[in-house]
Amino acid sequence: MIEDGLTIPIDGRPLQGTRHEVLYGTLPDTGERVVVKLARIDPGALERERNALAVLDARVAPRLLAAGVAVIGSQRVACLVIERRAGSAPTTIEGWWRMGHALARLADMPQPSGGLTVVDVVTFGCQHAQRLSDLGDRLIPLAESVLDWQQLAAPEIAAVTPLVITHGDPGPGNYLDDGDDGTLIDWEQAHVAPRGLDLARLQFIALLGAGPSGYVARDHQARADAARDGYLSALQTPWRPSRAESRWWTTVAGIQFIHSRWQLGDRPRPWHEAADVLQSALTKDCVWSLE
Repeated sequence: MIEDGLTIPIDGRPLQGTRHEVLYGTLPDTGERVVVKLARIDPGALERERNALAVLDARVAPRLLAAGVAVIGSQRVACLVIERRAGSAPTTIEGWWRMGHALARLADMPQPSGGLTVVDVVTFGCQHAQRLSDLGDRLIPLAESVLDWQQLAAPEIAAVTPLVITHGDPGPGNYLDDGDDGTLIDWEQAHVAPRGLDLARLQFIALLGAGPSGYVARDHQARADAARDGYLSALQTPWRPSRAESRWWTTVAGIQFIHSRWQLGDRPRPWHEAADVLQSALTKDCVWSLE
């Protein structure tokens, strides 16, 4: 029961993440299927998602139906009630193309006047530099094997880059592929940031082979290429990233994953695995330039 009086019968439980408990339910008055997210670790993440869903277009995100405090027995827990969309994690090359295509729609949306944190180009570059500094000597193998490492470790983006709405955590666990446009879900890390972050993270996830519990990792480079092609083909304003720009963004995404796993004590996987993937991508030049 939500404290405003809405009572939702629960009829299922999908695979669970780490921050929230997720339940399936049905609205008693309309029969509409919904997702109920309960904050178990980080209530602030639900507030960020609520702010994002309030300003996003229904073409890219599910509708927010209610937000408040759920009463479960004697417990009071922050919660969101969200429209439940059809689809499942993409498993084909075509599904990864559709995921990239869906992600690109964000870049063409007008920026909201409020509700999302804005990270400008200078701040973004400083954050990249800080992660590199935090990791320190752990990055020596990269610095010694990648000839243009100094440029890739610089805080300056390799091109003039607009700020766009950014999902922040794209990947097969956060996209419902329905064979058509699909739906991006889990908007806890949504913000406004330089264009390039979402695509870089999506491609790096493909190279990592990361995904939800039980997801089968295969065709790593083909999936990364399909995500790139879907993303770049969907942009209303054409973008053909240079080799230098592509390598910088690949580095940013890789460093984000390495830093996060290091901070979390090698969760969900050891940080050096992400470092190995980044080193391989940069030395083999498996990046997403269309030059």
